[in-house]
Formats: sequence, structure tokens, C-alpha cells
Amino acid sequence: MAVLDIKGVRIGEGRTKTIVSMMAENAKDLVAEQEKVMSSAADIVEWRADYFKDAVVSDAYAGTCFSISETLDRPFIFTLRTLQQGGKGDVWPVDYETILEAVISSGEPNIVDIELWMGAERISRLVKLAHEHGVRVIVSHHDFEKTPSEEEMVNILLVEAELGADIPKLAVMSKSNQETHSLMRATSLARAQVDVPLITMAMGTAGTNSRLSGEVFGSATTFCALGRASAPGQVELSQALPVLEAIHRTVVAGS
Repeated sequence: MAVLDIKGVRIGEGRTKTIVSMMAENAKDLVAEQEKVMSSAADIVEWRADYFKDAVVSDAYAGTCFSISETLDRPFIFTLRTLQQGGKGDVWPVDYETILEAVISSGEPNIVDIELWMGAERISRLVKLAHEHGVRVIVSHHDFEKTPSEEEMVNILLVEAELGADIPKLAVMSKSNQETHSLMRATSLARAQVDVPLITMAMGTAGTNSRLSGEVFGSATTFCALGRASAPGQVELSQALPVLEAIHRTVVAGS
């Protein structure tokens, strides 16, 4: 499998990497959040720009990305999660695309999240632009209502990979252990067919296992809470890390 080495963090190799999200609504609080994540043991930081109310034009998002990139010493993901994908971003498709274009063209975030609903033509264009500027791409899809069939979940991940995603991502809502195991099996099946790291998770209490055992079934990273969760079922970073380390030692011992 191809391993993404970003600022020394090797995604797709070794222990499941941890991601924490910054969800500040203004510049002052964002600085405080950056200080908090800098003192944490998180491997990767995500800026959830859909929470941010100080940026009203695309250039403002790009400028804030520059400030974040200058401060952080680890990989940084730009995410503008839209309403239809469970976020706070109430934007028209054309505005969403314009913001992503500006952020990508700045070359500041190491990784940008592009939502699958945008369609093949827009995604392919943005992926090309991102790679021209040295930015890696997560193509993501979230289902906050259900866990689709295994076949559908595998297909979503394969489509994301075909569109050029450096990291295909799928998050589904799980209401039982059986649904969580279905997500994990789908990840394993997709993992055998692509040569890029995957991010998958079953959201909700029933999906906690999927957030901790990714190294076993094929998910390269996991989103953790740092005092505040950005999605249902996230485990606090301080609680997740010992479990992830223990699982990694077990996997290494058994290989």
C-alpha cells in the first residue's frame, strides 16, 4: 500500500494515526485551539472551517489557512463540512467550490477534504489543482442516518479512489454491533482493491470499536475528541492513544 508521508507522519503505516478537530467560531478562539492541539499528542489536526464565522469570502479562508500552517508542526487538514454532510457550512455548491479552489491554490493545508456529492467533474478538477499545488486530497462521504449495505460502502470507497483521492473516507451511522462489523468488513474488502490509505468509521456509541481498531481492518486514521467531539461516538484522545498503541503492539507481535 502507498504510504503518505506528510511532515513526518506516515499515514497508512504502523499505528492508526489520530486526528483532532479545531472548531473555533472566531480568530481569537482559533489561536487558543491551535495552542491546545500543539500541546496534545495528536498526529494530525483538522480545521473545521464550517464553524468559523470570521471568514466570509474565499480569500479569508485561504489567509487563515496560512496562519494555521505557520503555527502547526504537524499535518493540517482543511475541511468545510456542508449541511447536507452533517456540518455547519450553509453554502451553495458554486461557493463551496470557489472556497476550495482558493484554499487549494494557497498551497497551505497539507490535505483538503472534498465531499463526494460534488460529482466527478468538479472533484477531478479540484484533485488536479490540489496535486499541482502539493496538496493531498480526502474525498469523503458521510451518512448520518444509517449503515448502507457492504456492497454500497465498498463501492463508495472505490469511487472515491477512482476520482483521485489520496485518502478515500467513509463515515456511516451504526445502531448495532452488526452494522459496525459490516462497515469494518467493507473497509477490509475495499482495502484489498486500492493502493491508498482509507479512513472509515461507524459513528455513534455502537461504532466505537471501529474508531479504535482501524489498524486491524484497514482504516489508517481515527478522529478523536480533544475536550469536544466533532462527530458522534468520538473517543477522547487521551483514552484512545493507549488502546491504539496496545492494538499496534499486538498486530506487530502477530505479524
